[in-house]
Amino acid sequence: MYFIISKLLLKFLFLFLLNNFLFCSESQVPVKALWVVRDYLTQKHFINDVLDFAYKNGFNHIFAQVRGRGDAYYNSKIVPKSHLVANDFDPLDYLLKSNINTNIKIHAWINVYYLWSSTNLPTQSDHIILNKPEWLDRQKGDKYIKDELYLRNKNRFNIDGEGFYLAPTNPAVNLHLISVVDELSKEYNLDGIHYDYIRFHNSNYGYNEFGLYEFNRTYIDKVNANKEVIFSEFKRNSITNFVKRARDIIKSNSNKIIISAAVKPNIYDAKLLFFQEWDLWLSAGYLDWAVPMNYMVKNEDFIQNMYLIRDNLPSKYHDKIVVGISTYNQNPRLAGKKIQRLKKMNINNISIFSYTEFVKNPYYWKKLKKYF
Repeated sequence: MYFIISKLLLKFLFLFLLNNFLFCSESQVPVKALWVVRDYLTQKHFINDVLDFAYKNGFNHIFAQVRGRGDAYYNSKIVPKSHLVANDFDPLDYLLKSNINTNIKIHAWINVYYLWSSTNLPTQSDHIILNKPEWLDRQKGDKYIKDELYLRNKNRFNIDGEGFYLAPTNPAVNLHLISVVDELSKEYNLDGIHYDYIRFHNSNYGYNEFGLYEFNRTYIDKVNANKEVIFSEFKRNSITNFVKRARDIIKSNSNKIIISAAVKPNIYDAKLLFFQEWDLWLSAGYLDWAVPMNYMVKNEDFIQNMYLIRDNLPSKYHDKIVVGISTYNQNPRLAGKKIQRLKKMNINNISIFSYTEFVKNPYYWKKLKKYF
């Protein structure tokens, strides 16, 4: 009788533990994510290698870059396909279908406002930079961007080292971007949508002609206020309103989709210099995760950013932080020590930038994985 009761108790305990495991929230499982840039999505064998690497090494989330410079690495009725992808190939579809036998979550990583960086203009005739130059952001004093010669001359080497951005203050831009996330969340069975470059170029930008018209129209009742302060507020609101509306659209299409954003790691710089108030996005529920790109090489700079996040964000949101660690600018030991430090701070959600380094230098991963 004792033996039978013991067996029954063990069976009950097993079922209880199994039930708790199956119904635990996604946030209780530490995030081990990997950013995969678009170069590794152009061919089937590249995608196979990505999934094989992620599966064998315990990554449970992949941020796959399917929108790079205003182009698509998927089949779209809105966005021109990248010239690097064959017309009859849908990289995102292939990635999702090839992943059905793993527990890896696939997030569509999209560069939101970043549009173009090459000194050569796009080959696709329907690319936004050629068809909608009035959507581009500009600095105060920039002449109106309207002709191809101007676009060719003002290349990435003299636009603050990055390239052309869409103007977050231009309502037409945000309507277009809403249609992009709407299409992605409707047409693909995604686990997540991951925003990148969800910000202004820098604090000198925001002088798009149509954006200025919107500012003067919207803030006419604040003419006696500090114009610089309210203009900064206007710029922050323009992105925040997009993030909120995008959340509503995405969740209405599929409530299971995790919405995340790669953000500036210094919470003050993000808000004041790039108009990216990601702490608000997180606390308001517009994001499910924030992914601060804490790519600092010096350990003291890395830790300072983490303390700023910890001290300025209520503790109930700490498990919604996924910390980005870089590999391109530091050796495996430096990156690994940062992972160890995060664990001591009880921060277990990590994303590695990027898969590229492990392809170029397999030795790097052999060293880094010891720190997980």
